[in-house]
Amino acid sequence: MRAVFLHDKHTIATYLRRDAALHLYALGDLDDFFWPYTVWYGLLDGEGLCAIALLYTGGDLPALLATGRSPATALGTLLQQVKHLLPRRFYGHFSPEARDALTADYALEPHGPHLKMCLSDPSCLEGVDISGVERLTPAATAELVAFYARSYPGNWFDPRMLETGQYFGIREHDDLVSVAGVHVYSEAYRVAALGNITTLPTARGRGLATTVTAALCRSLLKTVDLVGLNVHAENTAAIACYRRLGFTIAAEYGEFLLTGR
Repeated sequence: MRAVFLHDKHTIATYLRRDAALHLYALGDLDDFFWPYTVWYGLLDGEGLCAIALLYTGGDLPALLATGRSPATALGTLLQQVKHLLPRRFYGHFSPEARDALTADYALEPHGPHLKMCLSDPSCLEGVDISGVERLTPAATAELVAFYARSYPGNWFDPRMLETGQYFGIREHDDLVSVAGVHVYSEAYRVAALGNITTLPTARGRGLATTVTAALCRSLLKTVDLVGLNVHAENTAAIACYRRLGFTIAAEYGEFLLTGR
């Protein structure tokens, strides 16, 4: 088996769609909006492509997406072969085999077990009153940056995503109190990954996150077929919210900060 760089979107998409729920983020990153910030590694065996890993460089810190259904031995082999090409410091979304392949060369700081969830019952969205929700535009960028500093410090927010039109908010007294947006959105590949969902601490416990997320999902389903998200496995309140909206667990994985030894 040998590792190669991948450059053909169709080849990559065909492989990823074998398990779209697991690879939703990577599928979305094939979109022209994200593609310039991606590096794709693949492992070939006698029958063709057997593993893929994606290095996304569009944020302040590169992120390596390397997940597979266990046993993902081919994925571990792929990372063993390309580890000399990886940045010295990056964030990882890993299956156990991917994690184990890098432990000798990197110090891994665990950021906890995570779940991948997908919207499997959209009918749950219809019972939510979204009349008080508004669609946000790039004009709200500065306001959102300040909002996240108060309600979700340390989160990853790319202001470019406001250009998708898939950010929604709830206001009280003209101030944002709850917001839901996307980390990935692609009409071309018909997938979306929710992100940056939070409510001000003083407004929590009133169902606002459920309401604003329902509005976002109803908007997304007009242009995509698969809606998913990543959530920390110990965030029981968020998981309960997503379950009420029709999401189910699709996979488990771990997040890590990696620094070269």
